[in-house]
Amino acid sequence: MKNESKYPKLLKVLASVLEKLTDEEMDALLAGELKLVTEAKAKRKETKTKSVPAAIDESFLKSAAEQLSFCTSREDGQKILTAMKLKKADLLQIAESNMITARKGDSLKTIKDAIIEHFIGSRLRGDAFKTIDLRSEQEKL
Repeated sequence: MKNESKYPKLLKVLASVLEKLTDEEMDALLAGELKLVTEAKAKRKETKTKSVPAAIDESFLKSAAEQLSFCTSREDGQKILTAMKLKKADLLQIAESNMITARKGDSLKTIKDAIIEHFIGSRLRGDAFKTIDLRSEQEKL
């Protein structure tokens, strides 16, 4: 007997195969009408690795950020992003390079809104706070 140390492991494999048999198959196996046959597992096909999408040029990222910084309204920012016809991966790269929170699972609209809010919305809110006069009427006199 060779490789007796492998018997326990082989018996476990055999037991798992036998557990999958139906009662009729077990009866046929015991009667000699069926036999167990070993065969090699089919090898898994190697999956092709997805090519990494080409990164957006650094100068393009800077120009996009600059264009968005000069917008006077969120709608203008939407128009600029729409005109650029950017893919989701491109928008995610713009977000990542400007430390804007965006995830792969976010929709295009959500990512665009986050980018616009970062470049335009925050500036608009800041300007609004600067121009609001919170003094009471008596203090203004």
